[in-house]
Amino acid sequence: MILPDWMLEERPEVTKVGKNSFLIRNRHHLEALIQKFETHPVPVASIFHPTTKVLLLLLFLFSVGISRNLTVLWILGLVLGFGVAFLPHSVLVRTLKKTILLLVFPIIIYLPHLLFSGGQTLFLLRLPLIALAIAYYSETSTISEMLAALKGLHFPDLILLQLDITIKYIDVFGKQLMDLLKGIEARSYGGNHRFQIGSNVWGILYLKAIRYGEELTQAMEARCFVGEYVKSSRSFTWKDWFALVGLVVVILGQILLGG
Repeated sequence: MILPDWMLEERPEVTKVGKNSFLIRNRHHLEALIQKFETHPVPVASIFHPTTKVLLLLLFLFSVGISRNLTVLWILGLVLGFGVAFLPHSVLVRTLKKTILLLVFPIIIYLPHLLFSGGQTLFLLRLPLIALAIAYYSETSTISEMLAALKGLHFPDLILLQLDITIKYIDVFGKQLMDLLKGIEARSYGGNHRFQIGSNVWGILYLKAIRYGEELTQAMEARCFVGEYVKSSRSFTWKDWFALVGLVVVILGQILLGG
């Protein structure tokens, strides 16, 4: 079938420029940002207990935060880099991209001090280590593992439930927002849309949130979910204790030796 010439002609897409079309004009950037924080299946099995991974992350961040010695930061960076280097290629790429994304906001905040006062070398070295550690944990752990780890640390079930729902709804409503913006953009070809994006989109999302909340309640009742989370069925091994004790010894050494 041969299409007529007017259907084969390429025309540039025109999107109305104005305050009401800000989200549409930046939809692709917003979509890319949401995709970076999507939960991906973890292709590698961790040798550590989920609770150990959370404790190691917290202790590592604490150690980096109190460190005043370049040698200690260098050693911590080597240990973290050793773990990152053995990640599969796809996970490694996502980890590095998320690290860069996590560094953008702190650097922007710190930039005036860096330009006018020269900044601090240790602070600039801490930022990549902290961002890389957080990105590494988020890419090698699932939400269920994190919740099981927090349950192992005796976090209340109410907090775990709120955290679980919040994390899942960020992804759900992010995709809902993208679908709404795509629909508005498809109907505004040529720059003729009259949809008040700033108010109507958020109103629609609010109504969807209420409806999804009711459906979620019904689904939890149907599955006899009573809001109780369980600990991980795995048990601590010598590797968990070795890693935790080793990092605690490093922190005690930093405190006693002044960083």
